Amino acid sequence: MTSCVSLNGTAVMALAAMLECSAHASSCDELTFECLHPGFLKTEPAAAYWRHESSISPAQYDAAHGDYLAQFSSPSGKTVRIVVKAPITQDTYDVPKIEAHETVDEYLNNALYIAPNTPRQATVINFPKDTYNFNFPLFSNCTSPTTHSPQYVHWQLANASDLVIDGHGSTVNFSDFCPGLNLANVNRVTLRNFVFSWPDIQIASVATVVAVGGNGDTGYTYDVKIDLTPGARLPKMIAAATAWDKRADHWDLINSNDDVSYGDGIDSGAPLACSSKTENTCVVKNIPSYGVKFKAGESLLLRYYSFATAISLSGNDITLDHITFKNLIGSDYSYSQGRGLHVTHALLTRISGQPVSAGGGGSLITNVGGDIVIDNSWFGYQSDDAFDMNTTIVRFTPTPVSNGTPMYTFTFDPSTPRQLSWPAVNVAQVGDAIGLFDNDLRFQGIAIVESVATATNGSNQILTLDRAVSEKLGAAGFIAGDLTSSAGARYLIAGNVFAYNRARALLLQTPYGWVKENSFVGQTLKQVYVLASQYWGEGAGAQELLLTGNHFDAADHGYLSGFFALDIMAEAADFPNFQDEVTGTTVSAPPINQNIIVANNLFETNSPQAVINVSSATDVLFFRDSIDLIGRNDRGPRQFPVTVHDASNVFLDETSAYSTSLSGTSCDDSIMLQLYSPPPVISPFEPIACEIEATTSGLDYRGP
Repeated sequence: MTSCVSLNGTAVMALAAMLECSAHASSCDELTFECLHPGFLKTEPAAAYWRHESSISPAQYDAAHGDYLAQFSSPSGKTVRIVVKAPITQDTYDVPKIEAHETVDEYLNNALYIAPNTPRQATVINFPKDTYNFNFPLFSNCTSPTTHSPQYVHWQLANASDLVIDGHGSTVNFSDFCPGLNLANVNRVTLRNFVFSWPDIQIASVATVVAVGGNGDTGYTYDVKIDLTPGARLPKMIAAATAWDKRADHWDLINSNDDVSYGDGIDSGAPLACSSKTENTCVVKNIPSYGVKFKAGESLLLRYYSFATAISLSGNDITLDHITFKNLIGSDYSYSQGRGLHVTHALLTRISGQPVSAGGGGSLITNVGGDIVIDNSWFGYQSDDAFDMNTTIVRFTPTPVSNGTPMYTFTFDPSTPRQLSWPAVNVAQVGDAIGLFDNDLRFQGIAIVESVATATNGSNQILTLDRAVSEKLGAAGFIAGDLTSSAGARYLIAGNVFAYNRARALLLQTPYGWVKENSFVGQTLKQVYVLASQYWGEGAGAQELLLTGNHFDAADHGYLSGFFALDIMAEAADFPNFQDEVTGTTVSAPPINQNIIVANNLFETNSPQAVINVSSATDVLFFRDSIDLIGRNDRGPRQFPVTVHDASNVFLDETSAYSTSLSGTSCDDSIMLQLYSPPPVISPFEPIACEIEATTSGLDYRGP
């Protein structure tokens, strides 16, 4: 008998001798292909972009200085080493209490500097516990009442190193439509023990649809009655409207696609003007909903803003420790242009009387080298994806095209095949490896950046590579991404709760990640989304990924909405089907997601429907997962819990599923019937999955 254990040493599995463990090892300390399924080591694609990204942090770990270290093995057995360095401090500065003549913006900003443009260094900065209220007028661009000059941000620290900024439980209340705190180009900075909020801004309201108009050809409209809270000040625009479960007080999990966005609520949005108003209600008429047809009597959540970030981060080795976010006009935090971020014991939650915690999305982590850790935190009731980390991928076309997507698109010049135009916001450096992919995101190789220049128009960079893009690739068009400065490699997401966030909890699109011991409940579209997106220009696909010991609560969702607790797929650029999924028809789509182990997770649903989807993937191992049916809510046909298409080498090993004992389970009305027209032929892979045989190979199952 061979024994495999998790990193913390607790027993995970006891395998019978017939399990194909490696001949040269009698035991293993981690969940890897070598121990669990050595055959996958032989089927790994030789050309894979993860092979060109480092699994080892470039930062040196120093335990004596309090650096953070996490280390584990990836599915293929590579050592993954994450380091976030701690500040090295020599001094302590106890900030005096704010004086009556000081404004909060002067007080908070001046405390971080010893002189104008000269930040404190190597110092622990202790703020006295207090409530700090900014008083910038609305729509003033954070204009100081003393200097009368717009600052465009409430609080800012730039170019600082080795600081610990401790609020000791202080609350900072922002007032205007500007970013909250900007930590720009900082190194080894820890921010801890603060609460951040926009408490005096109404970020959303619950409303009821009272009438629907229009038609499917020219678009629908709807009238709503808004429930007003005492003292509420309604804005002039609506940023978005989404179905809301008024009884349960969270997003509607059945009608999650009843959703329309209009803008950021500041520069763009649907006009909001009360056609009739009482002390407690406001009726707004003829709001456009385009192709979305709301229903009379349906409850909606009207969001008014999706604008500014509470904490904007750039630089290296930043820690957010015991930070609470409430009533945000945009997202909680964003991170770009750096390496090393540890978010620990964070809390994102609602304030009394507000239906959501944030009008915008969650953390966007893009154009970073990697070393990302999110642990022991609670993120709930925000209005978009809670966590999205990706590498920016850029499309190059042989001739100019009209680009209708957010993906950066440039015209490739074959006369200078060693040069690429590059987005200025995606900062590349000499020595970076640029991954080259075909138009279907098949990896083609790398080229190294030899020089970086600014384009003559000043809007983009020009990268000179060490070799030319091949004539064949240039003629067909291709996709490229920075696999070094923007790798997003090496991450750990552990011990968190993601609760009732609109859309998705995690978007995982980069290599060398471990998602462990988290709880997911109430996301409207996906709990965990493993992908690359040619619509958003994000990728380049999840590879070398572990998902272990998580709890996925999939109860009360409607399967027709496209919800999955775990969805592994690729997003297309042109919305070819209900969830914009890349598909083949007779030939499988490229396996952009590779080398994934899903082990010891619990999936729970109260309706026998598909909760896991696997596509655009190869070498995916499920091990000792449980898919349980709790209670019974048969809203539709009894389905197998897994769907598989455009995939190879998928093994569900020792997997426990409700479908093994539930009679009448079939592939009738499978969500995969909506993938293309005419519908694909879908076959049962008893007792656990539905598959499209034409694009699936190497699907296997073994029960517990």
